[in-house]
Amino acid sequence: MNPSPQQCPVCDGALRVSELSCSTCRTRLCGEFPPPPLARLPTEHQRFIETFVRCRGVIRDVERMLSISYPTVRARLDAAINALDAALTQETEALPENPRRRAILRQVEDGTLPATEAAQLLADL
Repeated sequence: MNPSPQQCPVCDGALRVSELSCSTCRTRLCGEFPPPPLARLPTEHQRFIETFVRCRGVIRDVERMLSISYPTVRARLDAAINALDAALTQETEALPENPRRRAILRQVEDGTLPATEAAQLLADL
């Protein structure tokens, strides 16, 4: 399966998921859903992380699987970690705290506000 594209083919801007659907009941959720941090990494980092995890973090096994030296594995690991740190930092900076949102969610959690009303209130923020 091909990975989902991350960049717009027209302007090179970042793409965002705008709809999710359930293959079982056909429920659809529309909105703007940012991709998870790992999905925002360049493909070469994603593939390296997949290999690293499949090798259970054993660098010797990564060396063998990719036919690269120990220093190269370490360099690629450091680069992937730095890219992930940047993606995580970008994610937390992009989500400013909204006290009204937090209050609405707290009311739903307490059972004092129905979820349908909360969804409308959140949509109006």
